[in-house]
Amino acid sequence: MRILLLTPHYPPEIRSVSRLMVELAQDLRAAGHDVTVVAPFPPPDGAGPGALDRMPARERTGGIQVIRVRTMPFVHVAPWLRAVTHFTLAGALTLGALSAGRHHAIVAYVPPLTIGLTCDLLRRVWGAPYILNVQDIYPQALIDLGLARQRLVVEILRWIEQYSYRHAGAITVHSEGNRRLLLERGLDAGKVHIVHNWVDTAAIRPGLRANGFRASLGLGDEFVVLFAGVLGYAQDIDVILEAARLLRAYEGIVFILAGDGVRKAQAVEQAAAWGLRNVRFLPFQPLEVYPQLVTMSDVCLVTLQKSVTTPVVPSKIMTIMAAGRPIVATVDSGGDAYEVIAGSGGGVCTPPGEPAALAEAILALYRDPALRQRAGEAGRRFAEMHFDRRAVTAVYARLLAELRGHADGRR
Repeated sequence: MRILLLTPHYPPEIRSVSRLMVELAQDLRAAGHDVTVVAPFPPPDGAGPGALDRMPARERTGGIQVIRVRTMPFVHVAPWLRAVTHFTLAGALTLGALSAGRHHAIVAYVPPLTIGLTCDLLRRVWGAPYILNVQDIYPQALIDLGLARQRLVVEILRWIEQYSYRHAGAITVHSEGNRRLLLERGLDAGKVHIVHNWVDTAAIRPGLRANGFRASLGLGDEFVVLFAGVLGYAQDIDVILEAARLLRAYEGIVFILAGDGVRKAQAVEQAAAWGLRNVRFLPFQPLEVYPQLVTMSDVCLVTLQKSVTTPVVPSKIMTIMAAGRPIVATVDSGGDAYEVIAGSGGGVCTPPGEPAALAEAILALYRDPALRQRAGEAGRRFAEMHFDRRAVTAVYARLLAELRGHADGRR
């Protein structure tokens, strides 16, 4: 089967989306499918040094055809401009896909919602069914964060959301809460499938705390509290800095924020203003380095804004668990992230937006190595049971085969 993957990010761009989509492409290829990926060129600061030098618009790597398209920047820009560039992204992906010729089925990562319009156009041209891998429920997530206030904007986004969902052959979400939310929107229960975000448990494993990456940072036996990922609107970076300020007297505790995003510059400025010498900032780390980044830490943070009401389960949770490190999360107790972390025993959850509670949870793990070990081991077991890469990506292969069979039966 010829399968097309549409994604807003792809290696060498350093994002969790990139990892998920390249692993899905690889596993579909290993299952015998002919796979094409269409994605934008990474932004200049979105990949490792030299990664963009002479990057081809088309290449075949590992048997996968990768087509890169040029589009206006849609990260590190003002929210109103980002909304506009999401439409240019959809247009560029459409042209790139059409240049690749007809495919039998499509898998698309959303948000942005506008990629759903690309999928539907290709469905009409090729007769190819599509799967939407819905990671965040838009526009509700934007409304929660105060990024979509104008009534007309919200109505347009809701129309795109409903249109894309209605014409999709299948929709995958990563948790029960997300599925329930979509069913409340009137979608057919048979169309919405829970397919967890995955982690390669063979590649991400518990490792030495005193590894080469820790040494490269000049760290010895310090207790490392790690936040790794996007520093964006949904991630509560302020609560991390405020907790670091509360713990500044503990000279052995170091906070490391590794990543990038629209809130990074503000966070760097705030840490400097408060004189937080216990906070260090790093850029996104390449995929091959990321396992060492996680395993050199003592605890890992997952923080979400209190205003986030959609049931988000950040994919970093799976990676942290696979690496056998305990999680400290600031998440709503009624959300799916809470259910995963608390239910697995892989970490501690505190109320969002409460730095004192976060600081106390970090201190409890700092003082109790046995508790850290139990949580790390529990998380690892849970990741192996529920989030193993090949078991999860095989679900996509099955769904695609079913959708193609239905499409062929209608001809």
